[in-house]
Amino acid sequence: SYATCGELDSFTYTERLRSLKGRTFQVGYNSNSGGWKGAHNPSGSFAVNKQWTGPAVDFIHEAALEAGFTVNMTQPPEWLREKSKEFFGNSNFDFCVYATSLGYLDFCVASFFITEKRASVTTMFETTSDPVYLITFTEGGGQTSWESFATATVTIFQPFTAAAWMMIFIFCIPLLGLLMLYHEYDAPGSAYPSSEPVLVESENEEGETHAEVVTRPIPTIKHVFNSLYMGTLSFFAGSYDQSVVTTGGKINLLAIASFIMLLLAVYTANLAAILTQEANQSSIDSIEMAVKQGLNICAERKIATVVIESFGVDPNKIVADPVGLGGDGQPGFNCPSCNARERTFNNMRRVHNDPSQYCNVAIASLEDLEVLHRYGNHCDKIKVGESIAYRSIGIPIYDEHADALVSLLHKQKAEGAMTRALAAAAPSSQCPETGGEGSSLTVQQLTGVWVITFSFALIALLANLISRRCRRRNSIGGSIRKERALRRFDQWGNPPPYDVVVDGYKYDAEENELQEVSVRDTENMTEVQKDGLEGNNVSNDLE
Repeated sequence: SYATCGELDSFTYTERLRSLKGRTFQVGYNSNSGGWKGAHNPSGSFAVNKQWTGPAVDFIHEAALEAGFTVNMTQPPEWLREKSKEFFGNSNFDFCVYATSLGYLDFCVASFFITEKRASVTTMFETTSDPVYLITFTEGGGQTSWESFATATVTIFQPFTAAAWMMIFIFCIPLLGLLMLYHEYDAPGSAYPSSEPVLVESENEEGETHAEVVTRPIPTIKHVFNSLYMGTLSFFAGSYDQSVVTTGGKINLLAIASFIMLLLAVYTANLAAILTQEANQSSIDSIEMAVKQGLNICAERKIATVVIESFGVDPNKIVADPVGLGGDGQPGFNCPSCNARERTFNNMRRVHNDPSQYCNVAIASLEDLEVLHRYGNHCDKIKVGESIAYRSIGIPIYDEHADALVSLLHKQKAEGAMTRALAAAAPSSQCPETGGEGSSLTVQQLTGVWVITFSFALIALLANLISRRCRRRNSIGGSIRKERALRRFDQWGNPPPYDVVVDGYKYDAEENELQEVSVRDTENMTEVQKDGLEGNNVSNDLE
């Protein structure tokens, strides 16, 4: 023999394939109730017609053409069904496996989960594998309103880490602003002069009013705060528009401009990616987290068994098979008339009060979810985290024909026949896009924008109220003194395009004095100037 000589029979493989040519095999076809990788027929399992479709069907038919054998669609003997129920249970797939193990069928076509019990009675050829995932709702279905608000508020800060934000606002912006103050301080025409003219109004005991223009030094701390404000404003405005007159200041302006341009470009790109992807995220990202939060789970029976054994999940947390629909009341759906695989998704609820019927999350085959998304169903459900397990999928083969058929099918699989069949049948999702280019952002996703914007608006109102109450008034002897700055600047430190008018007097910066405004001048004033005139009412007794 070849074994005596320590050699293999090189003709074995060829003889196995040759033995298939011209044969006719009795084959049972099962229609998978879920997924897309198996076999499907509108007339159901064991239908004898030409309406069979699916990757498993295409794979077997291509193998038949390659080897030259004929497939005869055959129904297993009905009298075997009760025997199959006693051994396996009430399932058409188990029925087909049972009939194959006894030789009434040569093999079956569909996606059969390869279980220990099935593999113990007949040969199972693995065609592919099926990843199992945790399925949950999109947009953090388990969060409370306050948690959702807090999460949405901080989303706008997610492009950078806390350390990066501290580097930006505590170091970079203040440093660049203070450097600009250093370069521009007391330079002719700069926004940081060392002194400023102020109008000093006084009223003596007799009620007589006197006003004069004097020059006061500007406290350094005022310039410091002003430079910090300018730096922060330039960051939010996207440019530094304050007038710069010195050489050092102009070069420092390049540093500020490059800092703003690069930082805003990186921030915008990262924030766009975060916001458009956020809608496709879930607050539950693993089965361990689901168990820790006490959520109950929907799953088909075989998957429920794997989860209980592998992850130690309490069986009471898994929704039981409905007795009213022919189930046995055990964890996991297995009822013959309730479409267990789709029921896993149908019974999911964000919030519910009936754990005996509904669940918060599910554990299901990825192909089941892909099929539902193909028809635009259950679009609010997604897979999260890594795959929990992989289930081997294959077909049962009668042992007497196993050697030849398994050799052929391995050859076909190695040549890519199964891969091509799966690629041709892969479903395309009809669910609307919730992330990516062109997607619309919701009000909740922009919560951080609303919070920051109206926080600044509220601070502005408080600052205005405080400034009205803190006008400088000094009592000297029996008189009252009040000082008001005559030079006005816009938010960038630039002088306004109109004159400063106080109670009919215009401030002349060159002469550093107040000049009476004539009626003709008043007629030529712009609306802004007139507003300034009307908004600065003091006594008409100015000297």
